[in-house]
Amino acid sequence: MIHTLDRTIAPNINPIDRFHLPKVETVSFSNGTSLHKFALGKQPVVRVEWIFNSGSRNENKNGTSFFTAKMLAEGTTSHNSMQIQEYLAQFGAFLEINPGNERINITLFCLEKYVSELVPFIKHLLTESTFPEEQLDKMKQIQRQGIQVNQEKTAYLAGVAFRELLFNNNHPYGKHLTLEAIDAITQADLISFFKSELAQKQCDIIITGGFSADAVTHLEKLFGTEVTHSVNAKSALPAFKKAEKEFIIKKEDSVQSSIRYGRMLFNHTNQDYFDVYVLNEILGGYFGSRLMQNIREEKGYTYGIHSSVVPMQEGGYFVIGTDVKREFTKYTLVEIEKELQRLIDEPVSDNELLTVKNYMLGSFVGDIQTSFAIADKYKTIYFHGLGYDYYDRFFARIQSITAQDIQAVAKKYLNPSDMSYVVAGGM
Repeated sequence: MIHTLDRTIAPNINPIDRFHLPKVETVSFSNGTSLHKFALGKQPVVRVEWIFNSGSRNENKNGTSFFTAKMLAEGTTSHNSMQIQEYLAQFGAFLEINPGNERINITLFCLEKYVSELVPFIKHLLTESTFPEEQLDKMKQIQRQGIQVNQEKTAYLAGVAFRELLFNNNHPYGKHLTLEAIDAITQADLISFFKSELAQKQCDIIITGGFSADAVTHLEKLFGTEVTHSVNAKSALPAFKKAEKEFIIKKEDSVQSSIRYGRMLFNHTNQDYFDVYVLNEILGGYFGSRLMQNIREEKGYTYGIHSSVVPMQEGGYFVIGTDVKREFTKYTLVEIEKELQRLIDEPVSDNELLTVKNYMLGSFVGDIQTSFAIADKYKTIYFHGLGYDYYDRFFARIQSITAQDIQAVAKKYLNPSDMSYVVAGGM
């Protein structure tokens, strides 16, 4: 006998009462740099992160922070790009560099026994990078090709246009790397940004894993004693504009359309954040959500649809995203608004609310099975100033939230008249 899975019925899940974030030990060095230590895990694998309070918000020319970060390992006063990669490879180490709107992260993964060899090398990259012209030209060409490929994808076009619609393309949260910006970037731009935002600048260092006291000693010796300076003050963000109701990007040859539907919202610190987080899960946050049940399972308009609450340092946004056949675009928008209105008009059932609560709590615990994942949770509360009891409050609120609470925030934040949308591909 073949049994079919009814996704509307939740599996039996043992309730999770609470979550306590393991305690971090923070040491403030004499030069203002802070070291955060998560001594977790028995394996001798270490992750060291250097996090600078700088990003695209601090740049004067679009793309400068991105290229500066990505070029840190492409050449120094004593090593070319190939030599840098070979040096890391001989220790089985991996370097990951992620530039963002608010911060730049340089992350080293290595075995604990090689920390003493590798930490000085990271110091070298952060003080002696030269941003060679030849490597910059190669990097620019790679990025050009990536953009040209992405411009043929409706999902990419919709995502870019949606953020621009909400924030405008001059705002750090709304702008994106363009072909024009790439062409305008010079070696001098990168050197200037490097000197003002990274070289000899205070940062936060987070070390996680099975590290020894010697690893800490090396970090303090190399990053905790020299005189450093705080990163240049962040300029005030441009004022948010009121978003237009809709924006259509026509692609006549496209067989599908990408939809991004939502509104500007808030960050972690808002008093309604937890409630909206639960509301979002009910609407489109997991496979059994209302949007998935309606638009995928019942209507068959799409293979997948999801909603997200995206908090940032200042502000944030709510977005529903999906890809559909062009002929289903208008119908999908209608059904999205029906689901929003249903949450406003009707209380969530006790069974559905319990299912979502259990799913959210179980997923959270499932997401923190490694020491690195736990440290990532810490970064969220540290850099957003949320307090060490943030996840305790998160667990408590999920358990206590009621159907009436859900309906109240739905009325407050999900009114279809407050939403904007982008369609890339056509209607």
